[in-house]
Amino acid sequence: MNIEVLFPTLVGISRASDDTIDAINEEVLRRKEDLNLLLSRSWGDNVLSSFDHEKNIFARAELHHLRKFIEDSVLQFVHMTRRDQDWQINHQYTQSWINITKKFGYQERHNHERNVEGVPISGAYYFNTNQHDGELALFPCDMQYKQFENYVIAPEVGKLVLFRSDVFHRVGPNLTDTDRVSFSFNYLLNK
Repeated sequence: MNIEVLFPTLVGISRASDDTIDAINEEVLRRKEDLNLLLSRSWGDNVLSSFDHEKNIFARAELHHLRKFIEDSVLQFVHMTRRDQDWQINHQYTQSWINITKKFGYQERHNHERNVEGVPISGAYYFNTNQHDGELALFPCDMQYKQFENYVIAPEVGKLVLFRSDVFHRVGPNLTDTDRVSFSFNYLLNK
């Protein structure tokens, strides 16, 4: 995992191994019909998501390989960025959902889970992308937005991006003819 510094926060970027990608692909394709039944237009006309119908897509669709890869990466991210390496944590998913971004689809600037007790981590796993179908932009905290540029991350199949949930972010428009498919989640850590 690479740790990128977006002052004053950190961004974790990891890539699944080819075997893990294959296992995730097999699980998702096996559950494709069930996943499609959960999709609705959530963020504009050109983004389909399970967010409004199912807040725990990993459990509902039995996406065990995807969940394990993300959970292992979240814990690695936390341990790599803590000085006290023996920090014991309780962890749980609070939400997980699938997004299918069609041509001209995008997501406005937003953040997740504020005012919760613990450390909320959000992220996205790229399941299908042509790498030109909308970049993820993370914004510096409000106090630093005039001093620092946005941190832009290009999508890539098997890439996982992690960041604190209160960090504002947006997804640029998909200006291509293929759909970008990603899985997003919120994860809560407590000491």
